[in-house]
Amino acid sequence: MPCMALSLARKVLNSGRPFVLLHTWTVTKSLLAQAIKENRSMDLDVSVDEAGNPYLGHPNEYHVKTGEPFFDSMPMWEAVEALARSRIPVIVDCKQYDAWPVVEEIVKQLRPERCLVHSFVSELKFDASRVQGEPDFLVEWSSLETLRELKRKFPSVTTSASAKWLPADLLLSETNDALLVRIAALLTEHAVDTICLNVPDSTFSDRVLRLFLELGILAHVGIDHAGPARLSEVYIGETDRLELASECD
Repeated sequence: MPCMALSLARKVLNSGRPFVLLHTWTVTKSLLAQAIKENRSMDLDVSVDEAGNPYLGHPNEYHVKTGEPFFDSMPMWEAVEALARSRIPVIVDCKQYDAWPVVEEIVKQLRPERCLVHSFVSELKFDASRVQGEPDFLVEWSSLETLRELKRKFPSVTTSASAKWLPADLLLSETNDALLVRIAALLTEHAVDTICLNVPDSTFSDRVLRLFLELGILAHVGIDHAGPARLSEVYIGETDRLELASECD
């Protein structure tokens, strides 16, 4: 029986060093070509329109509630086709619950071991840091079981759960560790590989990273604001600057 390919998360854990992925809301042909040429990574936000047609970007609800214009990304399947000819890792960010069938097809085409599939999850929806009047995009929420089911279908995919509106000072005191332990237990129960806490990146510490690493879970750290030189533990980094994204081995 052939060996199953190692997931992206397992490769990062085995390496013992952080790996930084590109984060972007707009995928242009030039950015994609550069990422592939430089052997870095790409980020695909996946949504569907009212007719069920997939596209790269945020759901219509986001634009209605924020007034922001749609992002000028390239056609989704054209981007997937180009990525399928490459070997770089890809964040596949499910921005809309109805887009899960499309996400699965993308994972098939790109190969699961290259993909980190991300979603906001309803079990990690809080209210502690929500600003008054801040909109809640209802279509973006999935369940941890949805990620668990994806893992059953594609064992070598990396799954990633996002929390929203946790206390901004969550990572600054050990008195908050009980909440972190409860979150880690939920992730372990559903075989989730990585966690986006979405708290200030500057508040991360090696102690917090170790809390998740002890369970084989990688925390996401936005390196553009984290001061990563002070962190010595392994994590998944994210950056808005392609030149700071890790090059693939």
